[in-house]
Amino acid sequence: MILEGIKLMFVGMTTVVLFLILMIILIQLVSRLTKGATDRELEAIRLERELLARSKKEKLSQENLDDDIAAIAAAVAAYEAERFAIS
Repeated sequence: MILEGIKLMFVGMTTVVLFLILMIILIQLVSRLTKGATDRELEAIRLERELLARSKKEKLSQENLDDDIAAIAAAVAAYEAERFAIS
């Protein structure tokens, strides 16, 4: 009785190990078959990130330019108000 249980345990464990080995082989095969598509997708993601960073940088520089213009306009207005004030 115990011998039959041990045989059944080894058959079950062997089946599980063989299934896991087969699954690992199939996963590696699919990985190699889809390598080209994965590389293209990673390149597209990298380009999108570069474009986003570039547009964010341009937006920040435009905001800084707007701030500079506002500061200069306020300084000129303050100077003119002080210079041309009627005393």
